[in-house]
Amino acid sequence: MSPKIESLDQNIAFLWDSLYYWAEKKLSLEGQELLVSLMLEPYGDMIDDLSNCMSADEIKGFRINGSMTVGRLNQVLETIYDWALKIDWSKKSTNARAWYISEEKLEPRLGERFEEDIADYEQPLQPGRDAAALSKALSTWNDHQQIAAFLVAHPEHRHTVRRIQIVSRFEYAEIRDNTIDARMLPIDLLRAKLAFFGACHFDPRSDRWVRINMFKDAPFPHELTNQETDDWTYPTLKPQT
Repeated sequence: MSPKIESLDQNIAFLWDSLYYWAEKKLSLEGQELLVSLMLEPYGDMIDDLSNCMSADEIKGFRINGSMTVGRLNQVLETIYDWALKIDWSKKSTNARAWYISEEKLEPRLGERFEEDIADYEQPLQPGRDAAALSKALSTWNDHQQIAAFLVAHPEHRHTVRRIQIVSRFEYAEIRDNTIDARMLPIDLLRAKLAFFGACHFDPRSDRWVRINMFKDAPFPHELTNQETDDWTYPTLKPQT
């Protein structure tokens, strides 16, 4: 049964704001995300253009905290990337793939590192491997030394240090798996990404792309006035056969 909204005053000045704070207390994370999507839906003229500014300049927005000690960075690294430190990165199978940007569509693409000439174009989309390399480089430094000094000597690790300091703030900020492993399927990452956009039905066509359905079971305009349409976002579960 859906939670009942009992404490909202319909005459308050900021009804949507109150509804959202009610959801924070009463709904799951998935329920909160769904409610936010429904609240945004009527205001296309206000939000449609926002998609053009969704990219993030991490170098500008997240300055590296150079005063952090090597010991503290190691603690964070070992907490978030403990899984990466257990991988044998000397194996070809764990480094089999490489991400690069396509020239035509400027989109991430995945290639075979040892079969294609793409190593020079590789993008920093293998955080596990980079974290393990950083951990090895830090092993010769004293815990009390500052990261600023370390990065002066090893600037090649700047992007990894920045990433670690960013993801340490957010519980769900990192995909904790080897994104360049021979067994990794891009479709798994794609499904996770598309779910954030409201995709609710997936039809895989290969291990590299998937066809989706947006707003599955949503009513058509002519159906809004002649049937109950409040629950279309909760698809009916089919009985097991």
